[in-house]
Amino acid sequence: MTTTRTSARARVRGRPRALIPPRQAAEFFRVLAASGSASLAAKRAGLCRATLYAHRAANPAFAKRWADALGLGREKLRDEAFRRAVVGMKKPVFHAGQQVGKVKYYDNRLLWLMLRAQEPETYGERRPQPASGTPVDLARRLEEADARVARYEAGLREAAKQKNS
Repeated sequence: MTTTRTSARARVRGRPRALIPPRQAAEFFRVLAASGSASLAAKRAGLCRATLYAHRAANPAFAKRWADALGLGREKLRDEAFRRAVVGMKKPVFHAGQQVGKVKYYDNRLLWLMLRAQEPETYGERRPQPASGTPVDLARRLEEADARVARYEAGLREAAKQKNS
């Protein structure tokens, strides 16, 4: 019987067959929090992914630690993205094969993606539109433009009357 089948059966019954030593579990959660990758964390801890997933399904405390570790990983990624986009990073400058200095580089694309995630209504792909017909915003702006043109023309007519009188 293969380990995959054993793990699948363990998940069906709701209890994993193998116990995870605390030291390996701690290493798994440490790498998971740092990388956000369960596969990498399992490999580094010397554990079978299927066993880990079985433990997560059967043990709420284990599942909570898993979710917390992933949350820490997301926070680290968010902090690094912010640092690269707003604080900037130093990139080496080369001339004739030799490094001659460094220049500060800001990742504008990353900043744009962060803005889209934080304020999708402003920076998102598309603004919400009414289900049918002309967008309300466009119709309102056209009406306002018509009113401005009418006021301008009325002003011109008034000026022409005063000039002729």
